[in-house]
Amino acid sequence: MMMKLDDDVETALALSCEELQMTREELIRLIIREWLQGYGYLPINDLDEGSETEGSA
Repeated sequence: MMMKLDDDVETALALSCEELQMTREELIRLIIREWLQGYGYLPINDLDEGSETEGSA
């Protein structure tokens, strides 16, 4: 079942999906996770010091 959002939100999602090369479901999952982390409902996972992404912020 696909949730129908306001037209402007659907347009923004479609553009973001194309730009980020993600499916609509993946993008919505990411947005919800980041929102929940931002408001403290989920812990933010720290990167390991030896991570390949170290220093690439």
